[in-house]
Amino acid sequence: MGWREELEREAERCVPDRVFMLTDSNVAGLFEWPVEVHGVPSELIVVSAGEDSKSVEGLAAVWRRLAEGGATRRSLLVNIGGGVVCDLGGFAAATFKRGIRHINVPTTLLAMADAAIGGKTGIDFCGYKNEIGAFKMPERVIVDSRWLLTLSPELMADGFAEVVKSAMLGSAQEYRRLLNLSGVLDAVTLGSAAEWSARFKEEIVRQDPTERGLRRILNLGHTAGHAFETRAARLGTPVGHGMAVAHGLLVSLILSERLCGLPDGSAQTYADRILGRYYGPLPDGVLDAAALVRLMEHDKKNPKQGQIAFVLLRNFGDPVESTVVDADCIQNALTAYSEMTV
Repeated sequence: MGWREELEREAERCVPDRVFMLTDSNVAGLFEWPVEVHGVPSELIVVSAGEDSKSVEGLAAVWRRLAEGGATRRSLLVNIGGGVVCDLGGFAAATFKRGIRHINVPTTLLAMADAAIGGKTGIDFCGYKNEIGAFKMPERVIVDSRWLLTLSPELMADGFAEVVKSAMLGSAQEYRRLLNLSGVLDAVTLGSAAEWSARFKEEIVRQDPTERGLRRILNLGHTAGHAFETRAARLGTPVGHGMAVAHGLLVSLILSERLCGLPDGSAQTYADRILGRYYGPLPDGVLDAAALVRLMEHDKKNPKQGQIAFVLLRNFGDPVESTVVDADCIQNALTAYSEMTV
């Protein structure tokens, strides 16, 4: 059953008075959008593709369209897109009229494996990723793998980073399988891996829906990854979230070898067989260790001011929830990272 049919069933179940569909400029042109869902009038809201839409201004634009369209607490917001649309739309749903229902229809591998799942919503603020947000669980996540056929190789690789992250956390066997993939990353190759990753995240979220403990492990690779992503954006050379996380994972593996006993050579193997195979280098100027450490100091996952926390691994499938790492150790790891990615 495709996403349209699933959406019809959800509309029948929750009986909204109006349906609003939020998407971005990349997805909007792919289909002729329905003017109603299960007999309920629907309205299309289109935001610009890219991280810039995850802003106060972008959020206000969605609020305005909901208000002008007569949305009530009985209305339904359907977020059809990648991570940006799911984050932005989820936060709009969490805050408009103090909360309206929403459904996520992820259209990218990254969103299917990670961003659409778990109820984390938010926008960027003052140059920092996801600085303002809320936990708001969607009524449903409708996954239709046919969306993957619309993706470029770059977008497939962007999502692959989150799939690899989940495998590192949850299963040494699954991680070894991903290390041994050959050929291009496509819907056939990654379909089952994305499903495994989604199930893994769903189980973690079920146990810890508001990130008080166990769910923090899902931030593996994100302390350095968010710093890379923010630094690149400030330099005017933005990179995708998945690419930033892919590079951040290497930093986490280097630290894991040095601090947690991850077997020697694990970081180099990842650098050779995943990072070097599927991802290009970060833009010039991003690897400024002092600037990156300052960005990491602002990470919302840190236990207290002046401390930087990483999710690390004792082994694949055996994560350490939070390890405070000092600035000198981080800078040394960034030096090792640069040597592995030359």
